[in-house]
Amino acid sequence: MAKNKSIIRDINLLPVEYREKEKYNLFRLFTTIFIILLFAASGYLYYYMENEIYTRENEVSNLKTQLASIEKVIQEVKDLEKEREELAQRVSIIENLIKNQSHLTRVLGDFSGTALPEVWLNNLSIDANQTFNFSANTFNNYLIAQYMNTLKDHERFDAIELQYIRKQSIRIPEQDRSIDIDTVNFQLSGIFIPYRIDYESDNK
Repeated sequence: MAKNKSIIRDINLLPVEYREKEKYNLFRLFTTIFIILLFAASGYLYYYMENEIYTRENEVSNLKTQLASIEKVIQEVKDLEKEREELAQRVSIIENLIKNQSHLTRVLGDFSGTALPEVWLNNLSIDANQTFNFSANTFNNYLIAQYMNTLKDHERFDAIELQYIRKQSIRIPEQDRSIDIDTVNFQLSGIFIPYRIDYESDNK
């Protein structure tokens, strides 16, 4: 009797077409749910990607702004460095001018200390290696020799050499007439021995 009851429970009394239709409805339900979930997942993914793109674009924009600010600062630093170099060059030029002027003043002072009343200088040039040459006028060769000995005896001059001697005549106007005076034009060269302070500053 129990066996018969079990057999009765396993028997489906619905017709075959109803059973097939029920299976189809379940399949359509699952398919519909799957499509809805797929659209929902796609929408979420699209929203997530859009949000990520927007965030990255903002980060890129901020980085570009920061980069522009840094480049501006770098350019300002370069400009300041250029101005500093220009100022350093100007200071160096001014210092050299002051040093050369001081040096030239000493040289002219030493030349003035050796000058003879009968000798007058026309021009004087001094090179960076302390060599000099100048031309001058006087009345005779004896005064040239005396002037050369005066320079040789001075502690600031060395290697005094005579470059040339030329006789010439100078016309000096006096009241209603002119007087021609015979003179001698000559050129000397030598080496100027700088002061110890100048020498040490040049070697720094």
